[in-house]
Amino acid sequence: MIRVYKSISVVGVMVLILASAGCAELPPGGESGWSGVLSPSDPQPTPAGGDHDPGYLTPATPYPTATSDMAKPTLSKPPETAPALDTYVTIYNRTTQFVQTTEAFSFDLTAPPLIIDFKVEPKMITRDKYAKSDYGSKADGVFRQTYPSEDAWFKVTVRDRESGKIVAEEGFGKLYSADTHKEVFVGRAGDYLIELAGNDVKVQILMRAGGV
Repeated sequence: MIRVYKSISVVGVMVLILASAGCAELPPGGESGWSGVLSPSDPQPTPAGGDHDPGYLTPATPYPTATSDMAKPTLSKPPETAPALDTYVTIYNRTTQFVQTTEAFSFDLTAPPLIIDFKVEPKMITRDKYAKSDYGSKADGVFRQTYPSEDAWFKVTVRDRESGKIVAEEGFGKLYSADTHKEVFVGRAGDYLIELAGNDVKVQILMRAGGV
């Protein structure tokens, strides 16, 4: 019986609290929630929690967006870079046909280096060879072959002019490889004798030095 009285007392207290708070009835029609319209006298809702504006920002007009009538940006062309100048001096530039030919030039190299660049075009030999085909009916036939002359060679020799000692040497064919483009480099000053020799070749030769 004591527990029943306590329950009735709790209910009575809750009714008194609600009555003193002045709870209004639900809007007509039984709808709940916001009506969507506030009168000027009604207090404005305050954002909850961390959404409260601390007042550091000042309202301003948004920045105008670009339109088609606005001036278009102009593109500037980057400055052109001048090509690097060749600091070497050309002392020889010629294409020569060598048929059991030897040429020699003396040069006093006072401003190293000395660079001798050469490109070799060997004489080509064409021969007809009778052989059996490896394809089809494997019949005998004549086959044409083109290849560099076996007698084609070229050599550049740089010697000390006084002693005759070889300072640098490079070439094509014979004891040298079949690479057609090579270079001779001399990095020390001196009085030199430059020899060009070859056979069955046409050679483009370019010699440059650090100064004259």
